[in-house]
Amino acid sequence: MKIRMYNVGCGDCFCIRDRGKSLLVDFGTCNSRINGQPRSEIFDVIISDLTTISHKNLLLTHFHLDHLSGLLYMIKKRRSAYEFGKIYLPDVFSEPEMSHTLALLLLSDLMKNTYLPSKQISLFALVEALCRRPQRIELLCRGKEFEGKYQALWPDKEIIKTEAEEAYEKIMQNHEEAMAALTDFAEGLRQLVWSMTGEEKKHPSFAVIDREFKELRSRGDFQQLLSALEGEKVNLRQFKNKISIVFQNARDGELNLLFTGDVQQEHLKQIAENYDGKYPLHDHYWCIKVPHHGSQTHFFDFAPYTPENMLISNGIYYADRKKQAGAYRTSAQYAGLFYINDAHMYCSDCRCCDGYRNGCTCKECDIIEPLYYKDI
Repeated sequence: MKIRMYNVGCGDCFCIRDRGKSLLVDFGTCNSRINGQPRSEIFDVIISDLTTISHKNLLLTHFHLDHLSGLLYMIKKRRSAYEFGKIYLPDVFSEPEMSHTLALLLLSDLMKNTYLPSKQISLFALVEALCRRPQRIELLCRGKEFEGKYQALWPDKEIIKTEAEEAYEKIMQNHEEAMAALTDFAEGLRQLVWSMTGEEKKHPSFAVIDREFKELRSRGDFQQLLSALEGEKVNLRQFKNKISIVFQNARDGELNLLFTGDVQQEHLKQIAENYDGKYPLHDHYWCIKVPHHGSQTHFFDFAPYTPENMLISNGIYYADRKKQAGAYRTSAQYAGLFYINDAHMYCSDCRCCDGYRNGCTCKECDIIEPLYYKDI
């Protein structure tokens, strides 16, 4: 087994390559250019590499474009290469109550003051793409085993629903009609994705969903809702990270993996504490993919788990936008992880790391840039 870590700029793309079946974990970037090249060229290189794998599935940890834009491109531009047997998504679709969470995710996309701006509404764009090329969908939540070897540690459906409900009710108080219309739309979207799992046969068509979405966005009270949230600087982007899939090997072994997506710091602490007493982390990992580009806001000390390899995907490098870049740069605390005995660091680009200012402090490191990928 090996892990191929692709260089996709500020984004995530990993392929866990096994003899029997391989698993691609995320495929996206928020950059228009990567190392001076149009991102479409980088996507084409990755897609060509993936076509050499006969049996592969895809896991999308969550619905940020820096994790799924490559998939959208693949479906639209390279249809002949689109050969996933199954696509795993975080479970925010299996229960009607989840429409509140989906409403918040849609609001996050539609607000203008969130990080990583884009013309695409990522969740809606994903559903549209999946309708264009129907796929077998499987939903993951805490405790669910998949691929015959992995176990999801997050999201926890009950915790997510509780946290979403608190935010939802606050917005609902002042924007009841607009939120009710958004929730009705989110429920239709939920039913459509749920039907792709084979559990539900009746569902609205995408043409109906598309028309309803245009009507919703044109409503005056809905535009007022967006303006109010933007004026109050309400941070809803976090809800995409709240639902991020975290998984590890279901059974302890020599090649234990821990993939953390963009899981939030407080949720990763809960996972590490085994809050429900059901699914403890392993004592040792062969590879750990750190959350959220290794940023300080999502920093977690993995030293107690004696990782052999640490995977840190690219952050942002903007010389003239220090505030935004700081939120997405790799924390200097990761750059100084030399105290982890024999830990090997794999990073995308030193320029995106706060530890690079005074020289790389990692005991051992492998930088992907300017290559397309690195094998671990």
